Amino acid sequence: MNETVRAAVLIGLLLFLSKIGEEATIRLRLPGFLGSVIMGLLISGAVAGIVTPNDLNPALLLLVIGINFTLFLAGVEELSNPALLVPSRSELAYSAIMLSLSSILVAFAVKLLGFVPGWRESLALGVVLGLISSGPLAKIVLGREDVGEKELSIMRIGLLVEVEGLVVFNALVAGENLAWQLALSAVFVVFIFLVGRHYLTLLFHLIERYLAVREAPFAMIVALVLMTGYIAEAIGFNAAVTALLLGMFLSEYLEERPLYLERISAFTYGFLEPLFFIGIGVYATGITLSGLALSLLLFALAALPRVLVARLQGLRPLQGLTYLAKGGVDAALLLSLLQDGHIGYELYTISLFAIILSVIVASLESASMHVHRPEKLRYRVVDLELDTDIAHIDMPAEEAARLVAEKGALVVVDDNLRPVGYVTARDFVEVDPSLLRNIPLRFFLRKEVPIVHKDKTLQEVLTDVSLITEPIIAVIDDEGRVIGTLRPRKLLGALLGKEKGSGAPAPQHPRR
Repeated sequence: MNETVRAAVLIGLLLFLSKIGEEATIRLRLPGFLGSVIMGLLISGAVAGIVTPNDLNPALLLLVIGINFTLFLAGVEELSNPALLVPSRSELAYSAIMLSLSSILVAFAVKLLGFVPGWRESLALGVVLGLISSGPLAKIVLGREDVGEKELSIMRIGLLVEVEGLVVFNALVAGENLAWQLALSAVFVVFIFLVGRHYLTLLFHLIERYLAVREAPFAMIVALVLMTGYIAEAIGFNAAVTALLLGMFLSEYLEERPLYLERISAFTYGFLEPLFFIGIGVYATGITLSGLALSLLLFALAALPRVLVARLQGLRPLQGLTYLAKGGVDAALLLSLLQDGHIGYELYTISLFAIILSVIVASLESASMHVHRPEKLRYRVVDLELDTDIAHIDMPAEEAARLVAEKGALVVVDDNLRPVGYVTARDFVEVDPSLLRNIPLRFFLRKEVPIVHKDKTLQEVLTDVSLITEPIIAVIDDEGRVIGTLRPRKLLGALLGKEKGSGAPAPQHPRR
């Protein structure tokens, strides 16, 4: 078979199996990415031997790009809130204790067992297993019925451990002079946090203003993610870490442009990330009972300091397990250690099983809370008091602009009340007002209208990040006709105690 054809078939198969694995673990109330990793393990040399790391060579570029885009979005979603990086002294101390003790305990075990020759590699692996993925941690914490200061403190500590771990990891793998690399990595992170967010956003504003070609900002974001990691690697920074930090300082820009974020998310979560996570599993080799025992040992050594700190905080046992949350950042750094030759396949596999065990244990609390979800999360969208902010595609743009000035955004429909797009105030900026009188709305609308079915639950909508960042959402019936519109503040109002509505009123046709 032609190599190109084989590569295409393999990529399609991996993508299909990855999504099947995701669905299975989500139904078990576990994080979706875990299913992709386990599916990779099942088809790898560790179990069935269907796909080997050598088979991945034709798709290796996609896996590498997948690492960068997965971590880029992790930076957008996990490191985007500067307020979480204003910790108390006790939180700084707790985070330092967690990371340092976990890393040192794992490093001692790995070094004494003879898996790696040097302390630098042992400590780098210790940091990977000692990291907390703040994104999965935040999902667990925010899933609780009551979110107070204690939960916010948990999130701050988790984010601190992640940032501190990235700085230390980069210093360990980047060069010989550890103290210099540690200082340089810290300065790099601080520079990005204080300067990068502002000036990169300014750069993209200039791109929007002076480049008229279609999707120029979107193309530039993709180009930056592809190039900057490896440019940074040439001067001593880890490419995966750089992609994560790039996501952090582009988060503000992307939050203001949900359309770009939605496209990047769809491209990453629908294509690159599934390939990346199933590839993580494929790189595993066969594991013996003694290997599984070592996985359990590394998991216990990495978990012990976090559980002890949780007890010092006064957290309940199940709450303390939240600190064991792992995700894409840990997996990407583990794979980079393997690909750069810092660890071998046996230690990679043992460490991967330790990460899988940590993910499962961290999910115990959220699984136990599942039956206690607030009743309001079970409301259907149609049960809310929906708005009817709609406009016909051929409405004069001037009239639509007046409505947008009043309502903020409009869903645009055709003659059959089917959604074809939406408009916001941004779509009328810098347009000559005299032109608005003679041009129909169809020339101003955004095509990618966010849509939800009327029978979706509040919980389903709130867990879809691409929806809750949109200015307006079209609610449709079984025939695809718009029966109302919804805004994120309406969802918030429902959660904060607003009673259910009496269903959506039938919207008046926008031409009548």
